[in-house]
Amino acid sequence: MKVRKPAVAGSFYPKDPETLKSLVDKLLEKNTKEEPVGVISPHAGYVYSGKVAGKVLGLLGGKELKVLLIGPSHFVDFEGISFGDYQFFETPLGKVKVDWERIEEFLRLYRLPHALDNRPHMWEHSLEVQLPFLQRLSPNLTIVPIVYGRIDPETLAEFMEFFLEDDTHFVVSSDLSHYYPEEIARWIDEHCHRGIVEGDRKSLKTCEACGKVGILASLIIAQRRRLKPKLIAYDTSASAFGDKKAVVGYGGYAFFQ
Repeated sequence: MKVRKPAVAGSFYPKDPETLKSLVDKLLEKNTKEEPVGVISPHAGYVYSGKVAGKVLGLLGGKELKVLLIGPSHFVDFEGISFGDYQFFETPLGKVKVDWERIEEFLRLYRLPHALDNRPHMWEHSLEVQLPFLQRLSPNLTIVPIVYGRIDPETLAEFMEFFLEDDTHFVVSSDLSHYYPEEIARWIDEHCHRGIVEGDRKSLKTCEACGKVGILASLIIAQRRRLKPKLIAYDTSASAFGDKKAVVGYGGYAFFQ
């Protein structure tokens, strides 16, 4: 049994299971009256982006939640996507099963050179930080973990569509602008809001996000499926410690039928 061990427990979020459980439950705002097909969620340390993540991920739920989890590679430069070859992803809250049946079906159709490469996953936080929230929402969570490298949004959207044929939800992991004074950061991030929610392509050019390829892929899917994107929550890192000189923006968006 191959398990992907947590890389950022104790730094991005608490390592102690009970402390982590308590924090996640405090941050989660469960509201499943209108459950989205997918969401965009930030991936910073919980002290910075946890409130935004808790609000948008709290829209998901269910005992048998299946999630296509998508995030950018921050540390390894490669072409295409990687699932890794792990059977489970582990956090301090336990192990999460990887849906290898669906991945194997995908790999019979697509021959990708780095699909089973573990290197993009080893130190990557963009997927990992979403997991404790999803674990608290669903006791029988299963995931398809995708870290992407150099890939165009259209191809990524095509790959995502394969896994969304059933009742799987997608979670696209991305922060917004990085290290601008807060006033400028909010101005840049406002372009992300307009680009995502209103489909303003001109605004999207000004939007800065480390997971922009994943965001653009989700917008392609939203257009094809006639999903309605909504801004659920927004904040910057200034809210955590008050430093407004160089902030990071965090947006939570949901896509509804």
